[in-house]
This record gives sequence, structure tokens and C-alpha cells, in this order.
Amino acid sequence: MNQHLTRLVISFLLLGSAFSMCQASAWPTVQSRIQFGAIANDSPSENVFPSGFLNFDEGINLNRAELIVEKSPKSNIKPRIGPFPGPAPAESDWGFEVDLRYGEDAAITFGLDDELSINEDKERLFLMPQWFLNGYLPLADGFSWIAGSWFTSLGYEIGAPVDPPTSFYTHSYAFVYQPVKHVGVMGALKLPVADEHGLWSLGLGLVQGWNNLQDNNDDKTVLFDLRWRSADFRTWLDIENIIGYEQSEDGLTEQTRPFNAVSREGEKLLRRMHSVLLSHRFERIHRVALNLVYGFQEGGDLVADSNNPPGFLITRDSRWYGANLNWYLQWREDRQIGLRMEWFKDADGAHALLPAGIYRSLTANLSWWAKDGLRIRPELRYDHYSGSGAPFGGRVPTAFFGEETHQWVVSLDVTWSYRL
Repeated sequence: MNQHLTRLVISFLLLGSAFSMCQASAWPTVQSRIQFGAIANDSPSENVFPSGFLNFDEGINLNRAELIVEKSPKSNIKPRIGPFPGPAPAESDWGFEVDLRYGEDAAITFGLDDELSINEDKERLFLMPQWFLNGYLPLADGFSWIAGSWFTSLGYEIGAPVDPPTSFYTHSYAFVYQPVKHVGVMGALKLPVADEHGLWSLGLGLVQGWNNLQDNNDDKTVLFDLRWRSADFRTWLDIENIIGYEQSEDGLTEQTRPFNAVSREGEKLLRRMHSVLLSHRFERIHRVALNLVYGFQEGGDLVADSNNPPGFLITRDSRWYGANLNWYLQWREDRQIGLRMEWFKDADGAHALLPAGIYRSLTANLSWWAKDGLRIRPELRYDHYSGSGAPFGGRVPTAFFGEETHQWVVSLDVTWSYRL
């Protein structure tokens, strides 16, 4: 058994021990979620990237069939999420979560999922995207922590591709450019602020870079955030950041995708990304969310050889930034309209699969909860690109083999969630 599978087995044993120590009043919950969808574009090409994100081809996709085992600690604050109203619990508590997944939404963790032989040459993969311990300590107004593998806190959409499922089937460019998950530790402290000034928290984490169990350099990556909730809990502000040296070493670009930069002299190359999210619920049925993002990758001095597409290695300082506005109206308990508008610029072609330029998109959908746990969602999306490339249609990677500067995408997805 190799080193990584050994770690996986040890993790399961630890969580199994945690299971056995639970009191009857605090047994874990077990739930399942299945999502599949159909997606198509308006060009002769079957390629729907980047609108479809992890779904590259037209047709029917099994996005996920997953099992989630979770025990949540009693707490008034959660890492990656923020503070909640109410008094701080007086006693410490702990919990854990394990997610098992099979499907095509398969953003792998380097050093774990990619090394499972069962996934070789497969489109649908077996993954364990989240496996962590978490807990609460009665410090200040409340302190919580998380340790293991978990979905990133950065950005409006989080997860692989998202968890819990967001209001849109396709994803923003901000999501395409951000990390998916991390392996490491993170803590969050609820600040002792008077109630009339809202709820405040600070978060700090140390992780193995972007989507890595193993890191190809000795430098860790830092996550930190500031979160505020209004006293009535209707307005949220999240300022989230990630910064660290993410250069590729020894040819291991899998660890740093989709941003690959190498220094011949072994110099450290900085990558950072920042996200600001402001959301407000006007009334029970009406809410909006505005997300602003900025990213930076320091360039290396090594140029990719002829076996790689141009732009595969970043050789100059590169930036990406944008904004997306999300609007929702749930006029009935089982009906919701969603609208997303986005403007995004990759100033220097930092993404390994997309050309430099300006991306604009408009997405609209209708969510219908046919019954408890069952959601049916038709969606229509339009993308337009301005720049020297052609990111839509053609073959993958579209940055170098695309044929179109605009794309219509229509999709229909079904998600079924239930507790066992």
C-alpha cells in the first residue's frame, strides 16, 4: 500500500473511532445527494467549456452521486462561513465530516484522488473531496477550528464544483479561476463586539496550496478573512484572501494548475487572490449578492517546450479580476428565478486553458422544488469574449483550438438530496 492510501486508511480509522465515541444524542447524520444534467451549446462543437466548467462535453452528465457523513459541533461560529447570532456555548464540542463522491464533477486533490488506480483513464471518478475534523472552544465570544481536507472559503461559489449546490448549474469565471479545496488547518474567532454593531469574525488558515495534499515546495499558503453580519442578519460582508508561493518545481505542474510558473534559479513565485462579497436580503423572497475578485501570479523565466501549448507556463506577472452580480426572487416556496451578470478580465492569459481577454456572461434560470429534496432547474446562458483568441467551441484546451468568440449554452439539471 503506497503512502497516500495509507494516509487515507488512517483518516478513515480516526473518523471511525470518532463515530464510536459519539453520545446517542449526538449521532452523526448520513445524507446522500445525486445530481445529473443535460447541457448543450449553439455551435457544431460538442465542447461547452468554460461555461460547463468540469463538464466539457455536450450531453447528459452524472455530476455527482455522493454520501456525506457529518457530526456538527455546537457553535456560534464556523470557519469558512462566519459568526451566527446567539450566545456562545459554554462547553467545548467537536465534530467531523467525510464526503464520498462518484461522478464527473471531479476536481481532484493532488496526491490523493489522482493516485487511486480505480480512477485511471476514467471520466467518472471516485473521490473523497472532504474529510476533516472540526470543533468549538469557548474562547472570547467563540472559537472554531477545522483540520483536514475541505472546500475553499474563497469566493461566492465554493466546493467541487459546489457544496451545498448553488443557485446556478453553470459557474462564474471567478469560480473557474479560484482554488477548489485545501488540505490544512483553519480557525475562526468571533469578535467581542456590541450587538448593535453586528457580528464580526476573523479567520486564519495554513494549507498545502491550491488543491494539494502534497506540496511541491516547503512553503505553506495562508488563508485569512474578515466577516461581518448585520444585527438583523440580512446583510453580509466577506473579505477573503489567499497568499503563498505556488511555483512549479521538478516539472510537477499538476500541483499548481491552472497557473503554472517555473524559475530556473529556484526563486519563489508568489500567487495571491482576493474576494469581496456583499449580499443583502431585502425581504424573505428577494436577495442579491455582489462578488469582486482579484488575482495575481508572479511570472517565472522558464518557457514551455514545443510539446505544450503556448501560454502553458506563465513568464510574466499576470493578473485577473472581475465582478459578478447575482439576483434571486423566490416568489413561492417551490419556485425561484435566478439571474447572474458577470464581467471578468484575464489581463495576461494566466489560465492554462483560456486566452487573455475580457469575458462577459449573462445567466438566467428557474429552480423548481417538485418535492422536498428534489430540485429541477432549466438554465440559459450567453457568453461573449473580446480579445485575440477564441475560447468557445473547437477542442479542449479551447484557448488554443477554439473557433468562437461567443456561445449560447442551455442546460437542465436535477438534484435529489435525502437523509438516510
